[in-house]
Amino acid sequence: MKVKHIGWIATLGLVLAGCAQPPAADIDAAKLALDEARQAQAAEYAQQSWTTAQDAESKLELELDAQERRWSAMRSYTTARQLAQDTKAAAERSRDEAIAGKDKAKTEVSTLMAAARDEVGRAHAAVASAPKGKGTEADLASLRSDTSSLDDTLAEMQKLFDGGQYNEAKVKAQAAIDAAKQVEAEIEKAKGQRRSA
Repeated sequence: MKVKHIGWIATLGLVLAGCAQPPAADIDAAKLALDEARQAQAAEYAQQSWTTAQDAESKLELELDAQERRWSAMRSYTTARQLAQDTKAAAERSRDEAIAGKDKAKTEVSTLMAAARDEVGRAHAAVASAPKGKGTEADLASLRSDTSSLDDTLAEMQKLFDGGQYNEAKVKAQAAIDAAKQVEAEIEKAKGQRRSA
């Protein structure tokens, strides 16, 4: 009888000693890959793959929670290990796509910024050549103010670009182009009215 109890105790001890542990190395690797993707601004420059990585992370967390709620002798982390590896792969893919997307955005914004500077230069030239005369002083002052604010927009655009905020710099560049074209259009309209008068 004592031998039977000792056998059960030994078996129970082996079962408890052999309880599965969470795959810490795989989980840590997945978290590191997610942090790297986050630092590469994957949410901004690789939205689809970032969403995939976040979904994989959520599945991993759910699986880990499910295993933690189980009796320790019944835990199995095989699925969690695979989900951690999937999360790591998705995060690495997201990071790589973000780096490529950011480089592409940088190139596109550089081109747009050059166009914005050119357009603002044309607006300044248009204001300088605007028809002057009776009744145009207030309009010219307003246009000069508008072109001066365009210089501020260009400075903000450059600051954003230098800070690696390419999408925000793109918005500023496009705004500068649009506003400069508006100034040019107003001056052309004034020239046309002056000719017809």
